[in-house]
Amino acid sequence: MEASPASPTIRIVSSLFRRLCSSVLRLAPSLWLTPFFVGWIFIVWGLLVLPEPAHTASSIGLTPDGTTLFVVNPDSGSVSAIATASETKLAELVVGRDPRILALSPDGTRLYVTSQASATLTILDTHPFSIRTKLRVGPEPYGVVADPNDHLVYVAASGADRIDVIDTALNQVMDTIPTQARPKGLAIAEDGTRLYVTHFLSGTVSVIDLTDRSVLEVISTGIESNMAQRIVLHPTNNRAYLPHIRSNVSNPHPLFDTTLFPVISVIDLVTNQHLLTERLELSVVDRPVNLPFDLAFSSDGQRMHIVYLGSGDLSVIDLENRELLAHTEVGDGPRGIVLSPDDRAAYVANSLSDDVSVIDLNTFEEVTRIPVTTSPLSPQLHRGKLLFTSSRSTRVSRDRWMSCESCHFDGEQDGRTWLFPDGPRNTTNLRGLAQTHPLHWSADRDEVQDFEFTIRELQAGTGLLEDPHPELGQSNAGLSADLDALAAFVESLHPKPSPFRLADGTLTPEAARGQAIFYRAEVGCAACHVPPLFTDLRVHDIGTGNGPGELLGPGFDTPSLRGVWHAAPYLHDGRAPTLRDVVVTHNPTDRHGQTAYLSEAEVQDLVAFLLSLEGEKSRVQDLERVE
Repeated sequence: MEASPASPTIRIVSSLFRRLCSSVLRLAPSLWLTPFFVGWIFIVWGLLVLPEPAHTASSIGLTPDGTTLFVVNPDSGSVSAIATASETKLAELVVGRDPRILALSPDGTRLYVTSQASATLTILDTHPFSIRTKLRVGPEPYGVVADPNDHLVYVAASGADRIDVIDTALNQVMDTIPTQARPKGLAIAEDGTRLYVTHFLSGTVSVIDLTDRSVLEVISTGIESNMAQRIVLHPTNNRAYLPHIRSNVSNPHPLFDTTLFPVISVIDLVTNQHLLTERLELSVVDRPVNLPFDLAFSSDGQRMHIVYLGSGDLSVIDLENRELLAHTEVGDGPRGIVLSPDDRAAYVANSLSDDVSVIDLNTFEEVTRIPVTTSPLSPQLHRGKLLFTSSRSTRVSRDRWMSCESCHFDGEQDGRTWLFPDGPRNTTNLRGLAQTHPLHWSADRDEVQDFEFTIRELQAGTGLLEDPHPELGQSNAGLSADLDALAAFVESLHPKPSPFRLADGTLTPEAARGQAIFYRAEVGCAACHVPPLFTDLRVHDIGTGNGPGELLGPGFDTPSLRGVWHAAPYLHDGRAPTLRDVVVTHNPTDRHGQTAYLSEAEVQDLVAFLLSLEGEKSRVQDLERVE
């Protein structure tokens, strides 16, 4: 017989008991060595058996009574409300540009939504469904979660490497908590004492003590971990689960099935240890899948439900036996999943088919799709974005293993240096690519349509074009509608605004001084990094191209510096972790600008200017009023 979900009263009592047990465990670990062994067993039972609600965030949420769904629509800039009984959309409200994550208040009366491009947090009432207020928060807000008392809301400001703390009574940012780079996913302990933060490019998890708002510990899930955007707390076993990928950068022959691996990493929340032996290798437990993105547990914690952004499917896994129970197709671009309170249905938010898949968890079949929005993208751009993100088609990828998005998430870069046949190559940011041909570090491609060869050679797809012309040869543009759509989408991506500027978009005093240094003729930066693109579209030998395994050096394409604040590590082989290393450490003979004579203060000012660079279309004004 299936376990029925706990009633609200049982959950409240269980929650209080778990808080008591957790406190005793921290204060009296010596119970193992005392006559109170029975008491210890009682505490462990309380910790491991009674359900603990998981305060986390996703792109989809459900009210505690299970009657109303809420879904973010990134392309539409909106949130939709859905009635679960009738499976129809009730309303849709515009909240900002590129909304990503939402979180419900503990009582389900309010909704908190982060909009990444608008740098806003929108607070909505769930009944009636309406916007209460909108706040300006740190750059590129992503994860959001409310504390159990709903007095505070925490937002991961990914572009500023910090957590913003919002007072819900005052509706303002009251504090910030510095973190490691690129905080993304958030989850808060049921007792409100700990905040767990994933870091996008490292797969590390920061544990924050919310009593004094300090980072207690940073937990590594392995040096290959990458693209960790969610963290979900298990309801009973004191563990946290992270869907992400492993990047096998040591692979000397990168191919689709030896390069990226989808995994679920597991962290013990009592010891704050990464449990390597409990990690789920999803291509082994299930079939090949691409970009594990979100997960949800059954109320008893026995089943894990995982959705995959790239391959567009759902895995249901028996967690105790580590066995696959079901594999179900859903819509395009699934980014979030939530289960009904009775565990009978799963709802999956499909960001690219603009609908919600409803899955019957008895039969594991998709029973319907609920439309939630209409994409504002043109048919060509929508098709191109789907081809960029999805690994479903054999034309794009073999065995659904990988997609363009796997290394260029959101059109950016994965922070990795790969061992390609031509030599080590740092993944480049694709934003602004339309204006900076030729392409690749070795300038061996002259149009985005040449990515056809990446699809064929790395992703092992059959290709979007039947008989492509070679790179740098006759143009492949106009020969395939799908290939042109993919190119159009990539070329629509603009560099992001820099968080290193002042609020009005002007330069800081340090960056203004650095700008003067950048344009000094004797320094020479502007000779190759020519504004406004900050590249001369040519190849130069700056003395870095003679490393092991390099076959196409020593000259490399001058990269655009627009958005360079978001593109670490640097240089073609990723040898420079910071811009200071580019300017000083890896420029000993002044072949990459005459910087040897600069003082340390001048170097810092120059770096400040480089960090401020952005594209002409980066700083689009938010048309909506922000309180």
